[in-house]
Amino acid sequence: MRCLILPLCLVLAAPVAAQDMHLAAELDLSVAQVSRSGSAVNSSFFGPLSEVEDFNLTRLNTRVAVPTTAGSRLQLGLLLDDSDAATTVSGFDSDDTYRAARQLSLQFGLVDDNRYLGFFGASGDVRFNPDDADQDASFTTVGLAGQWHQGDFSLGGHVGVLDSSAEDPETLGDATFIAGNVAYYFNDQTRFAGRAAYVSGDQDLDSSSPDPVELVALGLEIERGFAIGAGQHMASVYGTVDWVNLREGSSSGLTEEASDLVIGLGIRIAFGAGTRRANDHAFAPRLPQFTRWLGAVPVVD
Repeated sequence: MRCLILPLCLVLAAPVAAQDMHLAAELDLSVAQVSRSGSAVNSSFFGPLSEVEDFNLTRLNTRVAVPTTAGSRLQLGLLLDDSDAATTVSGFDSDDTYRAARQLSLQFGLVDDNRYLGFFGASGDVRFNPDDADQDASFTTVGLAGQWHQGDFSLGGHVGVLDSSAEDPETLGDATFIAGNVAYYFNDQTRFAGRAAYVSGDQDLDSSSPDPVELVALGLEIERGFAIGAGQHMASVYGTVDWVNLREGSSSGLTEEASDLVIGLGIRIAFGAGTRRANDHAFAPRLPQFTRWLGAVPVVD
């Protein structure tokens, strides 16, 4: 295993100035369609072709940011994923299909008007279709996060490690990753954002020779917010396009590849910030999509 614990240390060049921070909360509900393709999808020469290539996902994501001492913030998050993927294909049990996931996260960091620097930790589980219940995995991830706001732009990122365990470990484990995000604000209520991540890890960890896996994730998002109440809260609608590409190597030299194209729509309701821009300042940078990375990997097995 490359690493079990990432040192969680925070370093700032100068003391962070105190700011007037308030408790903030957000409720996020989205639906998405997943389309799978690639050489690893339904490529078996033995048995039925039973990997589900198109299915829908529903996601519920909540987070609460609590100011602690002057210049610091504690954030808690809960994420739930659910899939409607068919459990049978042409009369056979479906194979290697993402069923559901849940994730709990904690983030803590130092913050001022334009900067955030902190650490995160998350744990949860990912489930697959009933015929692959032995592949259901629990996971943990820890790392560092940073965000910088300047004018109409924001730039941030995460670096960390991710590991998982299962009875039959066919998803991502023993992995390191780096992720980045950038956003442009057309005005206080409208933003366009992009995200990217690179992950290097292993699959089939109970084998004497685990298979190396590389994952690249790219995404775009556009969001429009509206103040509600007396301007202290907001609601927004957003659309997303994400692409997750997987490459699995093996000791035989064979490389298999698969991609998930995920197109989604969602709504967010935020309490404690009246604009999209203010809401982004009120929270730590949004975590990478760990559960969907893990849910994608078994298809290249």
